[in-house]
Amino acid sequence: MASRRFILLSSPLAIGYGIHQGLNILESKYPALSPDSNTSSALRTPSNPTIQRCAYVDVYSARVPVKALESHPAAKNSKSLQDAWARTLFQSRVLRTEARLIGLFTTGRPTPGDTGDTPGGFSLRDEEGEQRKLMNGMLSVERSPSSGSWLFMSGPSALLVSWKVSDIAREFFEKIAGYGYPWRLMSGGRHEVSVSKPFKEEGRQVVEVRFASAHDYEIIPDEGELEKQKVIPAWSGRLHRGFARLILDSAVRELQD
Repeated sequence: MASRRFILLSSPLAIGYGIHQGLNILESKYPALSPDSNTSSALRTPSNPTIQRCAYVDVYSARVPVKALESHPAAKNSKSLQDAWARTLFQSRVLRTEARLIGLFTTGRPTPGDTGDTPGGFSLRDEEGEQRKLMNGMLSVERSPSSGSWLFMSGPSALLVSWKVSDIAREFFEKIAGYGYPWRLMSGGRHEVSVSKPFKEEGRQVVEVRFASAHDYEIIPDEGELEKQKVIPAWSGRLHRGFARLILDSAVRELQD
């Protein structure tokens, strides 16, 4: 009985410690970058600026050879480096697994849905003329990746997708927050999948590939100053950031295989 109780008590601690160590490794490998110089203003702008604020933006990057990106199987039909990286990221094991889990809950089948691997790629509209939805409806394409020109300040455009939290869930946490609960749920947010201009490193052409996330929250006047308004708890935020780093790490590792 004592040994069984010890196992029951120690198992959660061991799992928690393992997650903590895993997050430490990812945080060391992919330090946070400055959003202002590494993301577009569209990512940092709330979906509805009159009633929402973008509470925080997280962006991480890695350097990969241009040849590895262009030759990756997921990028065989890509039209630009921006498109190639978007296809590589969405075809990574971690994102496809997440998409399959979403499909299992939404359609009853563990299928990933549209992950940018259709002939339409990441175009704004799908075959029916509706806004393109990715990963079984979880993400909506807001801006398609393009080749553009590095001669202009804006450069090629990166893929921008949005997601939304259920109003029912958000309003529930807003209600209990009004009674003193210390946290609130976000309204939704955006992801940006971008690539830098190619540059030389150790005699080869490389690019910096990035994955960025932005979270929007409703503005609650009764909570006072924007910077002090309630958000998700710190530990949950760390898990969110850890998962974003894991997504990037998964895609980068597959480019190195």
